[in-house]
Amino acid sequence: MIVILGNVFLYTSIFAVLLFYTDVYKKIINSHVKFINIIYLLSIVPFFLLVLGFGISDLSIINVFQNSYVDDPFLFKITSVWGSHEGSILLWIFLINIYGIIFLRKNTDKQIHKQIIFISSLFIIYLVISSNPFENVNANSIEQGMGLNPILQNALFVIHPPTLFLGYIGLLIPFVLSSHILITKNFSEDLFTQMLYWSKISWFFLTLGIVLGSYWAYSELGWGGWWFWDPVENISLIPWLLNTALIHSLQVSIKNNQLKLWSLNLALYGFIASVFGTFLVRSNLIVSVHSFATDPLRGLFLIIIIGYLFLVTIRLNLKSAKYFNQDTFNLISKESFLLMNNIFFIAAALTVFIGTIYPLFSELFFQSSVSIGAPYYNFSFNLLLAPIILLMAFAPQINWSKHERKNNNSLYIILFSLILGLVFYYFLSNFYFAFSVFLTAPIFLKSGMMLFKVFPKNKEFASQWLGHLSIGLFIIAAIFTEQFDYEKNISFKKDDTSQIFLDSETEVVLKNIQDIDFQNHQKILVSLSVLQNGNEYILSPSKNIYQPSGQVTNEVGTANDLLHQFYATISTIESDQVNLNIVFKPLINLLWISAIMLIFSIFLSVIKRK
Repeated sequence: MIVILGNVFLYTSIFAVLLFYTDVYKKIINSHVKFINIIYLLSIVPFFLLVLGFGISDLSIINVFQNSYVDDPFLFKITSVWGSHEGSILLWIFLINIYGIIFLRKNTDKQIHKQIIFISSLFIIYLVISSNPFENVNANSIEQGMGLNPILQNALFVIHPPTLFLGYIGLLIPFVLSSHILITKNFSEDLFTQMLYWSKISWFFLTLGIVLGSYWAYSELGWGGWWFWDPVENISLIPWLLNTALIHSLQVSIKNNQLKLWSLNLALYGFIASVFGTFLVRSNLIVSVHSFATDPLRGLFLIIIIGYLFLVTIRLNLKSAKYFNQDTFNLISKESFLLMNNIFFIAAALTVFIGTIYPLFSELFFQSSVSIGAPYYNFSFNLLLAPIILLMAFAPQINWSKHERKNNNSLYIILFSLILGLVFYYFLSNFYFAFSVFLTAPIFLKSGMMLFKVFPKNKEFASQWLGHLSIGLFIIAAIFTEQFDYEKNISFKKDDTSQIFLDSETEVVLKNIQDIDFQNHQKILVSLSVLQNGNEYILSPSKNIYQPSGQVTNEVGTANDLLHQFYATISTIESDQVNLNIVFKPLINLLWISAIMLIFSIFLSVIKRK
């Protein structure tokens, strides 16, 4: 029944779109707003039907059969919806239309919603032709279902993909506003203000989604790091970088009526980047823990959609360039600094894009396998990060149009930062961390002073400084963790009571090893006691064996104080011995705290703008 209803609503939504584009709907409903709502509602129903199918374990649906297990916890049954390619595309369609419904309350322009509906219908057609989740199962070899990938059976997977998708698809609204502006030649401030508001909403969800994904990989995969330059991590970062540039560029467009064509293009290419990321994951062209095994037809349809969006962007630029004057402004002005900010963010996005697709390009055209890893990204980002950090510290206080130097304390701040960096280098003998202190100290000084001064009066301006402060803290924490963490591989015999020293102040003791049975998996839990400077930390890493696949996954054991963390994973378990990897992560919790601060600062700017 669910299969029939799902297909009925998918095809009915396509039929309704045809009625809308041919204006035949006027013979049924005279209000375009009401009919647009009907289209959006028809398009979101299939998602709820698939959720129902997973919730009741309807194994007659092949998508449920392949991605769910009857004994999975109910929450993971529901989240299995976006654990597959078909379900994640249906989630994409669902969120496009949810955005459409919300946006319709703020803007009822028929032409703008035509674009949203058209893009939604492209994905619905793609789903129906190549990835229909509403198909009957033709096999009955596993009566209880094949199960969700065990590494996705994590509480963070419940919210990470939908949150990231909300960020990706949130860029659709700036995209359609931008194309509407270029088509109608209506360059009103109101449309640019709307674009800024929706860009910030997308920015909020992108940031939250990336942070949740980073923490999921850190806590679930057991690799010991918070960012691996995995291709799918990279392609989530590209829209974030472009959207960050867009938000800063729009300030100039709204305030001084400049950089308008620049802002419009950032909005267009930001959404194209998010669709391109979807193409890479779903086309099976990249190897990643996130990628899906798919057939070439799916990749072909997605590249057609990307090609269409790209051609639309090029055509709009060619037809509209003559309506924009050349922007000119003083070198020392907020406009100039924000433009430099944009250039560095776009350069960062291009750096990630090239590093991600070059191995594909090399293999496709030169039959040569090339691997681009962390050294390339770290070197490139270090070059771009320094000027971005300095701009964050000093740009917010620069005046619009022309800056007048009055009571300028910038030189004193730079001098103090240099001295502070030298002090840290003297005591820690680490150039990278000392240099990061020199770069970020102006952010801390400026942000601290400005937050104390403006927060009670101007929360929107304060949110900017809070965001910049959080970036500074993030950089300090990331570099300190990378430079000063240490790890050790240790082994315990079962029932061993001896102590193993990690360093002169830290020792580890095996407490016990337990076998615990859960509803859909067995857990082998190792309990460790870590003693450091009189404090005891309990670590409980485990290996989980899932049904019905028998797949084994690692679960990280962590123990925290305020800023630092011990991190343990099980390497192997033998008949009489357990082998473990233990890592000490100094300041890692400051990294997560600063990420939360950044998310909160964006949230403040969104609710204030609203």
